[in-house]
Amino acid sequence: MRWKYILDKKRNEAIVLFSVLLMIIMIGYMHKKNLSDMEETVTSIYEDRLVANEYIFELSRKTESKKWLMANNQDAAQELALLNHEIDILIDAYEKTDLTVEESKLWEKLKSELALADEFENQILHNLASKQRIQLEKHLDSQYERIHRDLVGLSHIQLKEGKSLVDNSKKILSSNNISSRLEIALMIIVLLIFLMINPTFRMKRIKNFHNSYN
Repeated sequence: MRWKYILDKKRNEAIVLFSVLLMIIMIGYMHKKNLSDMEETVTSIYEDRLVANEYIFELSRKTESKKWLMANNQDAAQELALLNHEIDILIDAYEKTDLTVEESKLWEKLKSELALADEFENQILHNLASKQRIQLEKHLDSQYERIHRDLVGLSHIQLKEGKSLVDNSKKILSSNNISSRLEIALMIIVLLIFLMINPTFRMKRIKNFHNSYN
């Protein structure tokens, strides 16, 4: 019956060893996924938040330039056309970033406000009647204010989403540290199981250890 006991013991040890090795493989997969998630998070922080905020700043700067032109230059059509072209380029670039649902709604509103401002600008440039021009200028000033508020709102979203991404990256790092410690513990368990399965190897190591001090 002793051989049956030995076989059962070896089988149980093999099952335990296999289970531990399987867990190590799973932890390795988790490491790989964490690294991939961290890379995506860092990329998103840069491309979808920092760069997007730079686009918002440029849109604000060019809108202010248009506002100044309309107030100080009676013949601003050519410079205005250039600024509008640059704004269109910024709009295309911004739309290539990853927009949240909240951000998408505010962005669509901003585009409508920008388009309406363009209409007021064109009407003012092609309307010399002073009474109607004054009224249009008031509408345009109000429109610039709406654009400014939308841009501020978008900037706040960038800050909020950026903070969320940073918090997520911290969670990924924490998870990775825990899995690293678990992996080391499991490797120690594998070594102990190996020594239990191979008593000859264990005794040889102990003998060599004693010989080294004799």
